[in-house]
Amino acid sequence: MGQCIYLTDLDDTLFRSFHKHPQGEALTRVTTATNGHHGHMNPVQQGLLSALRATGVVIPVTARSTDAFSRVHLDFGTRRAILANGAVILNGEGIAEPDWLAHTAHIGRSAEALLRDMSALIDAEFGTAARSWIVEEYGAPVYFCVKMNASAAEDVRIGISAAAELLSSRFDLSGLRQHANGNNLSFTPTEISKRAACRHLLENIRDDSGAPLIGIGDSLTDLPFMGLCDFIMTPSGSQIADLVAQMSNEDLTL
Repeated sequence: MGQCIYLTDLDDTLFRSFHKHPQGEALTRVTTATNGHHGHMNPVQQGLLSALRATGVVIPVTARSTDAFSRVHLDFGTRRAILANGAVILNGEGIAEPDWLAHTAHIGRSAEALLRDMSALIDAEFGTAARSWIVEEYGAPVYFCVKMNASAAEDVRIGISAAAELLSSRFDLSGLRQHANGNNLSFTPTEISKRAACRHLLENIRDDSGAPLIGIGDSLTDLPFMGLCDFIMTPSGSQIADLVAQMSNEDLTL
């Protein structure tokens, strides 16, 4: 039987921003962020990654763009990765698969006008209260992202909710997948997804050795790719864990 294959999200799963960690934790910086909100790992997260590497193949599955992923300073033991919400698949040499890029670029360009109109509306209505941008890969748009510039959690929550309501009231978003988690609101063409990219990758690398496939993530939007796996894992306090707690009417943080 082969080793495990781990498909794992990164942000808020294997590491998180400094301010999201409890005060007093021993932290190791593991990313470089252009806005200064660098990612950090605590000892438990470091231990998890070490355990994953010791028992299998670790493949990142992340919303991070190619550029943002290049600023993750971790050794996953492989150069394979799924980036930009599934728009990019890196092969074993760390090179983007050209056929998959062409496929997702065509999808992204079909949605480009809508994404640019959405960005213009956020800029016009929110001004300096928010920032928005279109994530591009190899010259093609792949998804649209909005974040609030407020620091208070309640102000962020209200702002993200207002942005989502504004966009849905002005545009037909039926061809986009909306994701909201903390200070992150994103819209991705439905045909671009982590799940589709994972399925494509697994068709090329998985054999009949019986290697368990394990999906790891924190967000509800990770569940579709995790659903391809034999087992799933999620951090305590994540969106997924909170949903399970609500459904079971149990406090899972005790």
